[in-house]
Amino acid sequence: MRNIYAYGYQLTANGGDPIATFNAWMIAHGGKDLVTPDGKLHTDDPQVREAAVKALVQLTTPYKEGYVPPGVVNWNDADDNNAFHAKLMVMDFDGTISTEVALYNKKEEYDDIVTHGLPLGNDGKELPAQVATFGPMIPKGAKNVAVAKEFIKYAVQPKVLNEYLKAGLGRWMLPIPELVKSDPFWMKEDPHRTAYTQQTLLGPTMPFYEVFNPAMAQVNSEHPFSVAEFDVINNGMAPQTAIDKAFKRVEEIFAKYPIAQT
Repeated sequence: MRNIYAYGYQLTANGGDPIATFNAWMIAHGGKDLVTPDGKLHTDDPQVREAAVKALVQLTTPYKEGYVPPGVVNWNDADDNNAFHAKLMVMDFDGTISTEVALYNKKEEYDDIVTHGLPLGNDGKELPAQVATFGPMIPKGAKNVAVAKEFIKYAVQPKVLNEYLKAGLGRWMLPIPELVKSDPFWMKEDPHRTAYTQQTLLGPTMPFYEVFNPAMAQVNSEHPFSVAEFDVINNGMAPQTAIDKAFKRVEEIFAKYPIAQT
């Protein structure tokens, strides 16, 4: 009666969340090799195409059947968090625990949330989580390069970095397994952080596709798979046709970014 929806994942062309969402569904259906470490695109692989089609169907069908808030098509990366906090839906899908830590000081609400990693794949094995690694940079033309280098040397020391990320409530993961395993903050004191740590650091992971070919940055800026979702939802296009249209645009972009093979 209050219109509480089942799911609150991103079906939009804003930000990074819809990209990560579609990728996760495609990978779950066996499409991990859309782009391989050698930088090659594999839209001609039947398994990849089938996985993309299944992902598209699985993401758009609940929306069309009323299980997803209709506003998700206009959301930005923060709106799934806001909707979850407003109890608009039962389940959110996100790449960090930003939804949870926003309620850190509201203990009753924080403790009422269940954080779960990715489910097992159809083959019964753990699914790899796509993980991005952040790093500092000193811009060209900076006036205090020496000081910046000294600060970075300090900031990336394992103990310093650990305390910095702990102050951020664990929203970003410490990329040092040995320290994570020895500091109870990450694995023993909070079930949200435990699930997050297991998925993003200790479990199987893989990079985002931009690591393999810079063409993927332009692909993601154009959101062809979000366009495919809109084609299915708004235009009644068959999922297979929508994916073929998206793949055609991806191929056009990749043609401009050849990767030399050795």
